[in-house]
Formats: sequence, structure tokens, C-alpha cells
Amino acid sequence: MSKPLERKRQVMVGKQGEEIEEFIQCLRTRGPVTFHNLLAALLVWIFGVFVFIPIANSLNWQTKLLTSLIVFITFTIFLYRATLGFKKLIDTFSFFPARKYGLKRGIDQEDALTLFRYTFYIIFTLIVYALYFPFLTSFHFAISGIVLILILIWIFFLALRILSILSSKILEKLT
Repeated sequence: MSKPLERKRQVMVGKQGEEIEEFIQCLRTRGPVTFHNLLAALLVWIFGVFVFIPIANSLNWQTKLLTSLIVFITFTIFLYRATLGFKKLIDTFSFFPARKYGLKRGIDQEDALTLFRYTFYIIFTLIVYALYFPFLTSFHFAISGIVLILILIWIFFLALRILSILSSKILEKLT
């Protein structure tokens, strides 16, 4: 192993203990509240999408719209609370795959951390959009399309940053 790579490995091993301790602390402080809010949001979503909105739809469209709005707001409140803690958990959890991938591929730790953090953000955003989709389409089909376009634009910029990290590594290997 080359000397610069060995130094990177020693620095990363030194930070490993700190990062593990930070992850455990974050999991202890934010984990239960985030989990409870996420579970409450999922229960609201399940009952709203599979029970209340179909029942309201059988009555008339105004009741369906009002029920969708109520469930949408409740779901959004719980999901917003969960997202605050979930973002911090993603940020601290990203260290583990970044460390493994960074050591294996020789990528700078900050670049590997950014790579995995943005990848997890993209996955989380797509899951959240899939959960919001029934509500957005119950309001109007165009709203779900507009939100999807905004999300895809945001994902495009994150993907550009990810590709810039990976392309520099690929070009380094080719030369």
C-alpha cells in the first residue's frame, strides 16, 4: 500500500471511533422520536389512503377532497417531524459506507461522505414522493407532475455533484 493511502487509512481509523460514537449518540437522542413520528406518519398514510379517502370518495368529490386535505396535513406534520431527525441520522450513518468505499476505492473521505449522503437523500426523496403521490393526485393530477418535475430538478443537481466525484476518480484511474 502506498504511503499516502496508508496515511488516509490511519486518519480514517482515528475518526472511526468518533464517528461511531456520534452515530450512537444521534441514534439515542433522535432515533426514538424520529421512529415514532415516522410510524405515526405511516399509520396516518395507511388509514388515509386505504380507508378514509376511498370511503369519502364513495360519498362525493367534496368529501373526498376535504378528507384528502385533512389526511395530507396530518401526514405532512408527522413526516416533517420525522424528516428533521432522519436527515441527521442519514448524515451520521453516511460515514460507514463512505469509510468502507473510500478505503476500498481510494476516494477522499469528504467526497465519499458527500457521495453517500446525496445518494441517501435521493432515495429518501423518492420514497417520500411515492408516499405523497396518492394525496397529490387526489387534489389534481397536474400537482403531482409539477412536484415530480421539481424533485427531478433537485435530484439532477445532486446527481451532478455525485458524478463529479465519481468522474474525477474514473479519470484518475484511466490516466
